[in-house]
Amino acid sequence: MVTSNAQLRAVLFEKLRLHELCENKKLPKTISKQQQSTSEAALLQLQHLHPLPKIILEYRQVHKIKSTFVDGILSCVKSKNYISSKWYQTSAVTGRISAKHPNFQALPRQPLQIRKKQCIQGKEEDVVTVHPRDMFIPQEGWTFLAADFCQVELRLLAHFSSDPELLRIFTNPQADVFTMLASQWKVMSVDEVTPEDREHAKRIVYSVVYGAGRERLSGILGVSTEHASRFQDSFLQTYREVQTFIQRTIQQSHKKGYAVSLMGRRRNLPNINSPDWGLRMQAERQAVNFVVQGSAADLCKMAMITIFNLVSSSSSLSARLLAQLHDELLYEVEDSQVEQFAALVRSTMESLQHIHHLGVHLKVPLKVAVSIGKSWGSMSDLHTPPSVSQTPSSSFPTPPPPP
Repeated sequence: MVTSNAQLRAVLFEKLRLHELCENKKLPKTISKQQQSTSEAALLQLQHLHPLPKIILEYRQVHKIKSTFVDGILSCVKSKNYISSKWYQTSAVTGRISAKHPNFQALPRQPLQIRKKQCIQGKEEDVVTVHPRDMFIPQEGWTFLAADFCQVELRLLAHFSSDPELLRIFTNPQADVFTMLASQWKVMSVDEVTPEDREHAKRIVYSVVYGAGRERLSGILGVSTEHASRFQDSFLQTYREVQTFIQRTIQQSHKKGYAVSLMGRRRNLPNINSPDWGLRMQAERQAVNFVVQGSAADLCKMAMITIFNLVSSSSSLSARLLAQLHDELLYEVEDSQVEQFAALVRSTMESLQHIHHLGVHLKVPLKVAVSIGKSWGSMSDLHTPPSVSQTPSSSFPTPPPPP
């Protein structure tokens, strides 16, 4: 059976003996019995040697979508045509809103595509697309509209660190940010940057934000720990002020016992001065992560509140917020109001670069991508005119002072 690791191990390594065909590759082993592993990491290394490992990976992906998402969501159906999730304001330590029963935020953004090669010469391969988000459609006469803060964590990292090279990336609003980042980091022209270079740069940024260690980064990038360490070190050498920001944040957290977000929210760190090295290091990673991710949560919540106030005070707009997914807001909008609401959402979210009465003045512009669709799984970009006016700072509610 595909779900039996013991039977898979027998076929892959005893019958097919695929591990013997791996040249210069050390396949992972199980921790308990030190047997050949059938994990995703192992199957990825074997998939070019035989068709079976790829089939197993595809089966696992489809099985996960069905068991985790489809079955789970169907169990939460309240009536024949709608599902209402439970949203929590305080369960995520970063301040982001979280969802349960079902957790819409866990639904994969990208569809799963399974390709089947044809034996008949000249016939194109079959492609089967599986996307859990396709299950969700707006009511008749309405459209889904999603507004996403683009690279908000990288922009906040540039703001907090004031690194001149990072800041320079955002001087060209039309440029692809992660391609520019890879170009700077690897000292090559933008045209020479490969998709792999871009993905490496993106992953390393998030490893810095999330505090991922070398081992974790090596797994994310699919390279050795040594390579991952060199990548991260060279990245931090290129953007020296990022390392200074990390050290400064950790030192302030040691002194105060907490970290502070862009808009003054605090996260207490009880283990920041712990004699236990592991607990102390974890608290230090949490401090850096909270400053960046917590600030992204601040911006997203401020956007939600401000847009709600604007819609409530409008005599014509009827859009409603359906979900918040990390740095993205998902709305349901009447078809006749899509263009008007898209322009309002984009200008409102991008204007959060400056919130005068809170003293928030980001050193980099905020950029918002808007997409629309008649199903959540088929969203396409909607290009609205660039923002020319700022939402008045007086329209922002004043939050209570931090404790």
